[in-house]
Amino acid sequence: MTVYIEKPAVNLREELAGLRNQGGYEEQQFYFDGLVTNGTFDADTDWTKGTGWTIGSGVASKTGADTNIDNTGYVTRIPTNAVVRFEFTISGYVGGSIRPVLAGGNANAGTFQSGNGTYSEFITNSGSNSYARFQTSGFEGSIDNVSVFETDGTDVVHKMPKGWKPKDVFEDGLLQREGAAYDYEVVYDGFDYYVKPAVAPSATTQTCVIGVKA
Repeated sequence: MTVYIEKPAVNLREELAGLRNQGGYEEQQFYFDGLVTNGTFDADTDWTKGTGWTIGSGVASKTGADTNIDNTGYVTRIPTNAVVRFEFTISGYVGGSIRPVLAGGNANAGTFQSGNGTYSEFITNSGSNSYARFQTSGFEGSIDNVSVFETDGTDVVHKMPKGWKPKDVFEDGLLQREGAAYDYEVVYDGFDYYVKPAVAPSATTQTCVIGVKA
């Protein structure tokens, strides 16, 4: 006698998902695109402009009186006591100088800069609820590619939320390679995990980290 046994087809994706759920396995995407909103001035939004400031053609330009321009459209506030890398580009320089500031509970000012070029410096935020600001001294010209990233005091780092560790890292949609000689390193300080990119991100870099429960 011949016996036929019928068994439904196995959906491997569903089986794996079930096993992961049984073991408490979780994955989640985290995005680290900097702390400044619209740092490339693609639209006339997210910035409070003082007298003489205009936003258009992908830059913020200023003529006339000394006034601030503030990034009040930030999504993530700069953590108190965090050391950030504040970077920006000056173009179309006419005269005067401009400096970056972390404004909030206290003002943490950077260095006045003059002339075309890209400027980068580290500023410690001693205030609270801070945002990016530019102060001017007779400055006439344009700024662009404004980025603010949290650092470990020396290098840009992406801090994972507590209880999560990085599994995969994508930059501008491309899978990155882990390792000191490659694209990024994973650092653990005994409490939290950090992703430290080999090349510091720019204002247009899009970083996505796939995290798993630690």
